[in-house]
Amino acid sequence: MKKQQVSSKRDQYTAVLENIHSQNKIFGEALTSVYDELKEVHEEVTNNTQKLGRVDGRLSVVETDLELIKNELAIIRHNQVTRDEFKLLETRVSRLEKVGRG
Repeated sequence: MKKQQVSSKRDQYTAVLENIHSQNKIFGEALTSVYDELKEVHEEVTNNTQKLGRVDGRLSVVETDLELIKNELAIIRHNQVTRDEFKLLETRVSRLEKVGRG
């Protein structure tokens, strides 16, 4: 009878160990799947980082060009005649034309 009890306990331990082994195998497969997905995400992040670097470079050029345009516009505006100045010049030309005729 004692031999049967030992055999029965051994069978129970074997069943428990097989169950644990099976669960560990499933867990390992799940980890492999997670690792593969993480690897894909890492590759996407790397690609996006490279793209952002290129965009940043182009943006720097655009910012520089925009600053040049702003400076040129400021110079043009500074050299422009205001409406009041134009009115004065128009009045002056009109007077000079009248004097020149008379």
